[in-house]
This record gives sequence, C-alpha cells and structure tokens, in this order.
Amino acid sequence: MATEAPDPRTFKTWEDALQFPIPVVRKLEHQLRSNANENREKLRSLVGASYRDHLDTAETIIDMEIRMEQVESKLARVGRNCNTRALDRIASNALKMDTHIRTRDMARYTFASQLSVLRNCPVVMARLLREDGSYLLIAKVLVVSRLLYKALSQSKNPPPIVEQLWGRVSSVRRKFLRRIDKRLASAAGDTTILVEAMCAYSLATSSTPSNVLEHFHRVRKEEILKNLKHGNDLAKHGVNALRLCLQTCQDTQTIFPRRLSEALAKLKSQPLVQDFEVRSLYELNLDLHDRWIGDEAGNYTPWPRHDELQRPEAEKTLHKWSKGAISALLEGIKEALDGEKRLKEVSSLRQDLIETWILQGSRMAGVKSARVLDDLRDTMNDQLETIVGTRAQDLQKVVIELTQLLGKWSSKGEVPNMSLWSSTSTSTDLSNGAQQFKSTILNTHQGRDEAAIRLLSTFDQWMSSVLEVKGIVKSMKETRWDDTFADDVDDSDDDLGIDSKQKLLSDADPRLLENVTQEALGDALKSLGRSFAQIVSKLTLGDDSGNLAQIIFVLRVVREIGDRIPRLRLQDKYTPPPTPFNPDVLRPLHTALAMQIVQPAMESYKKSLAAANKSRSRSHILWEGNPSLPAQPSPSAFRFLQGLVKHMGAHGSDLWAPDGVSILKTMSSEEVSGVWQKSFQDMTKPEPEFAQQPSQDSAQDISESEAAAIETEAPPRAAKQTPRPDTDEIRYERLKQFLFDILYVQRYLGGDAKGLVEEVGKAADMDESLKTRLNRNAADYARKTYLLFALLA
Repeated sequence: MATEAPDPRTFKTWEDALQFPIPVVRKLEHQLRSNANENREKLRSLVGASYRDHLDTAETIIDMEIRMEQVESKLARVGRNCNTRALDRIASNALKMDTHIRTRDMARYTFASQLSVLRNCPVVMARLLREDGSYLLIAKVLVVSRLLYKALSQSKNPPPIVEQLWGRVSSVRRKFLRRIDKRLASAAGDTTILVEAMCAYSLATSSTPSNVLEHFHRVRKEEILKNLKHGNDLAKHGVNALRLCLQTCQDTQTIFPRRLSEALAKLKSQPLVQDFEVRSLYELNLDLHDRWIGDEAGNYTPWPRHDELQRPEAEKTLHKWSKGAISALLEGIKEALDGEKRLKEVSSLRQDLIETWILQGSRMAGVKSARVLDDLRDTMNDQLETIVGTRAQDLQKVVIELTQLLGKWSSKGEVPNMSLWSSTSTSTDLSNGAQQFKSTILNTHQGRDEAAIRLLSTFDQWMSSVLEVKGIVKSMKETRWDDTFADDVDDSDDDLGIDSKQKLLSDADPRLLENVTQEALGDALKSLGRSFAQIVSKLTLGDDSGNLAQIIFVLRVVREIGDRIPRLRLQDKYTPPPTPFNPDVLRPLHTALAMQIVQPAMESYKKSLAAANKSRSRSHILWEGNPSLPAQPSPSAFRFLQGLVKHMGAHGSDLWAPDGVSILKTMSSEEVSGVWQKSFQDMTKPEPEFAQQPSQDSAQDISESEAAAIETEAPPRAAKQTPRPDTDEIRYERLKQFLFDILYVQRYLGGDAKGLVEEVGKAADMDESLKTRLNRNAADYARKTYLLFALLA
C-alpha cells in the first residue's frame, strides 16, 4: 500500500485528512508542523525588519524637528543683524584688518617668494638640459630668473646669496647657449627644432631676427671648418662640411624671415609666468608664489621685434654668407689636405665632394656652380699631384739607406760567398707550396743577402706607394657621371654640358694625374741616377781592393732596381721610364770587379806560359789530321779560362750582366794580348848554340882515360856550340799549339789579335789552309766546351 502522503495544503477541510491511513495521517501531521514552523520564522523576520525601519524613521523625524528649531532660531538672529549699518561696519573692519596684515607681511613674503623661485630656476634649467627638454621653455625660465635677480639686486640690502644664485644661473646660461649653438650647428634635426632653438636664443639674448640670422650663419661656418679639422676619415668629414654648407642655405631660405617671425610673435600672447609650461614646473611652485614675485616679473610679456627682418635683407645676407662660406670651405679643405698623404682618402674626398656639389650645388644661392666645381677640381687635383710628387721623391730613402749600409761596411770585409748548397743544408718549411724554400733558393742564386733584401724592400714599398695612383686613375676614368649630371638640369649658370663635365672629370683629370706621375717618376729616377753616380765615384776612387764587397753589393742593388723599373708605368701602353743607371756610371764598378778577377787569372797564366816555354816536352801525339794539327788547347790556356770563370762564379754568377761581361772580356783580351806577345817573343828567340855532344854509341866507345886526355888537351876556351837537331821542329809544334790557344781563347774573350795570329802563323810556317783548319779545330772545341765557360758567353 502506498505510504506517500499528499500535500495537506490542498485539503479543503480537516476531514479530508482523516480519509487516509494512520501512517499517512502522521506524515501529514509532520508536514503541517514543518510548514507552520517555516511560516513562523518568515513572519518573525518580516516583522523584525519592519520594526527596525519604523524605529529609524522615528529617530529621523525627531532629529529633523530639532534642526528646524535651530534653523528657525538662527534665521531669527540673522534677520535681526542684517541691516545696512551693521554690514558697512563689518566690511570696513575687515578691510582695515586685511590692509594691516598685507602691509606688514608683503615685503617679507615678496622677498621669500622671489628668492625661492630664483633659487629653483637653475635647478629647473639644469634638469631640462639633462633631459634634453624644450629649449624655449629653458629660455623662458632664464628670463624669469633674470627679472627676479634684477628685483632682488635693486633692494636696499640684498643678501649675498642673491649673487651666488645669479652665478649659478649664469653658469647654466652659458651651458644652455652652448647647447643652442650645438643644435643650430647640427643639420640632423628638422626645421621645427631649429626654429625653436632660434626663438630660445632670441629670448635668452634679447636678439633681433637679424642677430639670430648672423649668429646662425656664424655657428654653421664654424662647424663647417671644424669638420675639416678632423685628422681621421677626411673624406667623410669633408663631405659633411659641404653638405652642412648646402643645408645652411636651404634652412635659411626656409626659416627666414617668415617662420621665425611667426614663432617670435607667439611669445607675445601672455606673460611668462602665466604660460602653462612654465607653471607646470613643480620646482618653481608658481601657484603659490606668482602673487608675491612682484609686478615686473609677474606681468612681464616678451615683446621681440619679430618683423625686424624682411626677405630682401635676408636674401642679401644669405648671398654674402654663401660666398664667404664657400671660400672658407675651399681654404679649409686646402689646409686639411696639407698634411694628408693618403691617395685613396683624397681620391674618395674628391669624388664625394664633386658628386655632392653636382647634386645640390645649384640650390646654393649667391655662388656659381660651375666655378665652385672648377675650384673643387683644382684643389683636389693639386693635392693628388703634391702627394704623388712627394712619394716620388721618397725614392731618396733608398739612397740614404744604401749610404748608411755602405758606411757601416767594414773596409776589410770579405766578399760574401752565397752557395745554394749551404742555403739548403738546413731544414726548411715546405708548406704552402714550399714558398719559403723557393724564395730561399731564388734569393741565394740572385745574391740577395739580408741587407739587400731590406734595401729592396724599401724600394718595393716606394714603388707600391707610387703605383697606388694607378688604381686612383682607373677609378677616376671608370666613374660615370651621366646619371648625376642628368639631375643637374636646373643649373642655369653652368656653361658646360654633360659631355663636357664627363670629359673633364673622367678624362682630363686622370690624364693630368698620369702625366704628373710619369714626370715625377722620371725626375725621381734621374735623381736616383745622380745619387748612385756619386756613390760609385766614392767607391771606385783609387784602386783599393777593400771596396770589392761594397762594389758587388751596389752592382746587385742596381740590377734588382733596374729589373723593377719597367713596372713603373701607369698603363701598359705607356713607355716605361728610362733606367737611371747610365752604363758610363756603372762602368767603373764593372771595371773594378773585372780587375779583381782578371789579375789573379792573368798572373797564373803568365807563370803557366813561362813554365811551358822552358819545357821541352812534345804534345803533338794528341794532334789530329794530316798533317797533324792541335785539336785541343794547352793546359795553360784551358786553366786560364777555367780560372776566369771560377773567379767570376766565386763572386756570384748573378753579377755578370752583359755590360760587366763585356768589360771583363775587353780587359782580359787586352791583358792576355800583352802576355801572348811576350810569350811569342820568348818562343821566337834564337836558341843558344851548344857544344856538339857525341852520340850515345860513340860515347860508350871512348874510354875514361881518352876522355880525360881530351879534357887536358882542350884549350881553356869555350867549346864551339852547335844547334840541337830537333829545335826547329819543337818550336814549330809549340807555335802551332800557341796559335790554337790564341784562336780558342779568342772565341770566349773576343778582341782583335789578327796581327799576332799572322805573325805566329808565319813563324810556324803555316799556309792559309793550315790556319783555316786550325781555326776550325778551335771553333769545334769551343762548341764542345762552351757550357764550361758559360759565364763568358
């Protein structure tokens, strides 16, 4: 049976509840009781809230009644006191009291306010400078501080602190004016910033627009010249100076006189202390002090002469400044270039200056663009030519270093013997393609010792410094100005067209630089030749053999420098400059060196010939042909040539240039001709007669006693002498060998020994065919042995 009870609140009578079973009735009872309790609580809460509201309303009504009574009583009292006579008396008493108080405290309050504001003025100005605040606001504070100082200083007994505060203001003012000049000098800011700085300067210095314009031009001109005094990066600062000059003209035309006049006129709108920005400076506290700082400071309104400068005067001033600024710019560039020795820096400056001027120079009022362009070209070209000339004259450093090396050379110094085998005896780094090894071999073969390498390094550095102009000229020629000139169509005062400018800048200027460089190189090399002539003259003065090492060193230096001179040309089509080493100048060196080689070889050859003439040996067994003739030289002749080559190689095979070999051959030929003539005379001298000796067989048949008898019977006089039977044959053989030696040696030494050859051939009883054969034999043997005597080739 379901025990679920219905909602008892739906019953209409109590009898409806009894119709259900007892359990259900009980549940209904519980529900009713629960509902009754809930309703009781709700009713209690509602009654309690209404009661409190009623209590509050009752208290409010009571309070209103009390206040109404008070108001009624006060209104009654006011009504009794509000009559004309009483009001006049009260107002009069109040006025008298206020006048008394203000009269008593005004002086003290005014002094305190003025001093407080003046003390904070430099603080505010310094803060604004640190924060890079408004320059015009700083100028306004400066004017206020000036007015306050004037008021305080004119009092009967101004305290010392006033002057101290003004000193601080003056210090900040100087710093502020320097900041204004810095901002005016800079072309980085826009026109608005410049106008504000100009207004600040006018307000701070009480300057008219004309004064402001003159000051602006003066500051810009000083900045232009300052840019040119930078030692480093001349190209950058030089272009900045020109751009600043051009920018100054544009700024002047933009600002003066209209924009500056309008900005100055705005300053007349209200007193400075009423300016919103000035009153916003919390350090000044003007909301408190403005009524006590005095009438002059409180009511001062700037009144600049904003319309003092007119456009015609501004244009006239600008034209005058433009001419002076361009002249100063050119002079400054010349002064800056006086100490500049870097070609690339000057070339870069030239290109940047000309490009900048062509692009913007036509906008500069008061000057002719074409004339300024020519002045810039002339200035830069002159400096390039000066640098090239100076660098060319630096060649004398080679002479100075050579003179110092020779001065330190010991007079007893030995000739260095540089051998390839000794150079490669130690381990050498073979990395990087064995460059160090190959360099060592080459230096040794060419006789380049440490001193020579150092001296040649000086020459190479000089040559590189001069040939740097080669790249400059190439850059100048390759620069195309067509696009730049195309933008320069408004240059009405320029009589030159685009083609003419292009030809001037990219053809005439580099060609002029090339010609100047070639001329400077020629003069430098001529001077080098004269200096070397003096050095050679000192070295070869006398026959002192102690200078041999120095002579060899100079010869090697001359050779190395001479090999480098053909590279001293700016273009391949140019003819290289002539060598400064005249053969007449170097001949004494070659002669001195040849003498040291020829003399010992000649002395040895003389002794060999003398010994051969005394010898009675016969060497015709090695002869060839029928009749037999010599086919190889005698040992003395071969050793003579071998000795010459050996002495030549001992001093270095690199020394024997054609001129040196020619001099050595000539000297050797002359010396050996005399030796041959003397030897020929000795050979053809008649042999002394001698007593005929018995033959060996008959001598054996004579007994000792008979020999003794012959001796005792012989008269005491010289025995009759008769020539040897083989004397003529030996002499003929010796003369033929001697003639072969002459012909063979002549193949290497040259010279004219035709007369001696004829005499020797006649003395040897040789006809023309034999002499021809002998000459051919000498030529054949010379071809076989020419590699042995290659230095004489």
